[in-house]
Amino acid sequence: MIQSRTSVFTDGEGKELLEEDLRFFPLIVNDGDIRQYIAGHIPSHWHKELEIFVLHKGSVRIGIGDCFYTLQAGEGCFINAEVIHSFTAEAPGSCAFRSFVFGPDVVGGMPGSVFDTAYVRPLVESGVPFLEFREEDGDGLYFEQFRRAFQACAEECYGFEFQVREALSNILLHVKAKSRTGAARAVASAQEARLKDMLLWIDGHFREGASVSDIAGAANICVRECQRIFRQYLHYSPMEYVQRKRIFAAAKQLADTDGSVTDIALGCGFSNSSYFCKLFKALMGSTPGKYREGVQASLSGQAGTAKGLAKDLSSS
Repeated sequence: MIQSRTSVFTDGEGKELLEEDLRFFPLIVNDGDIRQYIAGHIPSHWHKELEIFVLHKGSVRIGIGDCFYTLQAGEGCFINAEVIHSFTAEAPGSCAFRSFVFGPDVVGGMPGSVFDTAYVRPLVESGVPFLEFREEDGDGLYFEQFRRAFQACAEECYGFEFQVREALSNILLHVKAKSRTGAARAVASAQEARLKDMLLWIDGHFREGASVSDIAGAANICVRECQRIFRQYLHYSPMEYVQRKRIFAAAKQLADTDGSVTDIALGCGFSNSSYFCKLFKALMGSTPGKYREGVQASLSGQAGTAKGLAKDLSSS
């Protein structure tokens, strides 16, 4: 049940696409390292599920809407449903984390139940978008229940879903007790909706010629408002965001395919490979060729480790 990922898949609006069938128990458990993602960065995305997060090593910068927060090792946070967020590793070395991404109905149960109407729905609809947790701030319950839920998922003993549900329920009660609900989130959602419309358009057209006017038109706003929203929420200009989108798409193709650097550059919307290589090195820290070599060497090392482990187990 626990998974370690190195990429986040999203649809055109930046909504995260979860890979597992979550119809019966809508819960994803992550145990990973943000350094393993492209450029040590999980790009802006959102999902209808709630998320709780604990950082175990390093330092991470979390973008929440138009704000940024920094977590250190041993600290955690809550991210509400449909909130645009991103993660960027800050300190050198490992940036190991664990997180739960879960549907509100894991705790709320059937729509209309007292759990749904009195506790979960008010939090989802008007609760805080983000909340930080630290042991020294009296948040020991958060971390205790997080560990309990993670251990239950790791062991997957009969009935572990009940243990997870109880632990997550206790965490959400702690979230509600620590936070105040209000209307501020509803105001922000109007701007976020426009941003999602523009991200949807970019997702379908970033490989083509795209102008700021085209991007703004996707949300029926003027160019100036488009630029303001991008700066406010993503801290990039629209075209800087498009270029990063192209670079990340190219990096994934370099890792997953044997296509030539020139073909990948042209396929991701660059007019020539030399300009692509210049931008790629500036963002990724290495040339496309060196990046591909590094990914392949890493995968070979992981395969060797797995083979060694299998050999040890077979001989024991």
